[in-house]
Amino acid sequence: MEVSLAEVLHFREMKASIQLHMLEECSGTVAVSLGMNIPGPIKCTPLIEEAFYEGVRELEEVIEKPGREILRKALLKEKAGYAAVCLVKEADGMRMKRETILLEKSHALGRIWDIDVIGEEGMISRERMGIQGRRCFLCGLDAKVCGRSRSHEIRELQNRAAEIILNWKAAQLDQTEGAQIS
Repeated sequence: MEVSLAEVLHFREMKASIQLHMLEECSGTVAVSLGMNIPGPIKCTPLIEEAFYEGVRELEEVIEKPGREILRKALLKEKAGYAAVCLVKEADGMRMKRETILLEKSHALGRIWDIDVIGEEGMISRERMGIQGRRCFLCGLDAKVCGRSRSHEIRELQNRAAEIILNWKAAQLDQTEGAQIS
């Protein structure tokens, strides 16, 4: 099902509201949220959902380290997409952001995950940390610049996002078949 711009904006507002309310609950916490970077008007399919829940599992592994815990978690599943927001007992938001950037860089699906870390001082961005922003799916230039200038056709971006998910899924199937043969 296609989603309208108004629905996408409403979804983002809902996610931001949840993040804000969670942060107000207790000090010494950060809100960590996972969304999907899916171009175009179709944000929900079974494969996108599967890729999202893989992200939730991987993110929980990053979060759940000694001295940290997830105090609260909210999952959003709307026509406009998927999001998970976790309130994490963690005083060092910069450390949490570095770890989530590493997850985005190292996992096969990391490029389509959008992991935000929000501390008491606000959003902790890559730029604020002195780390280069995300690169475009297609050309490798700054993703924000490509997005604003609409440098690429939506269909090309959608195909690239689908390719990322399908390659991950194929690798999963290969691992499963290899385990069954052993």
